Amino acid sequence: MATIDNDLIGSVINALPLDRMIAGPLLALVQAQVAASQSYADFLMGVCVENGKAVAIEFGYDETVTDEQGAAKGTVSRSMRIPLMAAIAHPNIVIEEGNFEFEVTISQQLETRRETAGELSGAAPFGFGKFKIELKGQVSHKSTQTRKTDTRARYAFNTKVRNQAPPEALMRVIDALTEVASKPITVSN
Repeated sequence: MATIDNDLIGSVINALPLDRMIAGPLLALVQAQVAASQSYADFLMGVCVENGKAVAIEFGYDETVTDEQGAAKGTVSRSMRIPLMAAIAHPNIVIEEGNFEFEVTISQQLETRRETAGELSGAAPFGFGKFKIELKGQVSHKSTQTRKTDTRARYAFNTKVRNQAPPEALMRVIDALTEVASKPITVSN
């Protein structure tokens, strides 16, 4: 008689490459963060810096000149430059969270059926009047054994990403550039 293999679950779990299953997604998160950081650095150097200098946006405007009583005396043309990196959104993303789910379902089913059937009958006249004996013989044997193992696995990977502010050192550079560059200057006609 066959029995269910109780060591099957242990052998299936031991055969799983758990080290790669755990390390793989973690390494993928690290590589994704490295790629995001490289992309941000490429953005800064390709969009916000040109020939080693911060790219600036320059625009002009007219300022009304007034006397001490507030009466308009005319207009003065002025211009202002601000660093581009202070005027645009920064694509600086960070992987905030990673969730990994792994589920294994192992089911084993064993079914054994045996059928044995026999029949015996006979006929022989013994001379007792109407009584007659008939002998018939038939023997059958049937045996069925079914064993089924079903292993299913589910692996889910979820990641949360958010945009973060530029690093503090870059914010200080942006503030310094903005302060120096945004002082209005008078444009002479």
